[in-house]
Amino acid sequence: MRIKKESKMSWQEAPDIISPEDLSNITGIGIQSFRKLFDSPDFPSINKSIIGNTGKADKEAVRLYLQGIKFKNNDKNVLLVMIYKELRKMNLYNEANQNQEII
Repeated sequence: MRIKKESKMSWQEAPDIISPEDLSNITGIGIQSFRKLFDSPDFPSINKSIIGNTGKADKEAVRLYLQGIKFKNNDKNVLLVMIYKELRKMNLYNEANQNQEII
């Protein structure tokens, strides 16, 4: 019987370097699924020779990976376009918030 797991942590609350357990707490998906994902060749995990035998990855790289953006398979120009789009979104958000009156 499958047990429904609830999200226990938001992306903002998560540490900058996350483990499969952290990702499980963020998404509410089982740890085993993410342990397999962390071991896949195209996943942006930190090399285990650097940090030991524990699976760890940068939180933002994982977030982009889960959205379908795979750094290990994209060339520099694709990544630059993605960065440009994110900066544009941030600028639009900042402009919209500047027009609000500060109380």
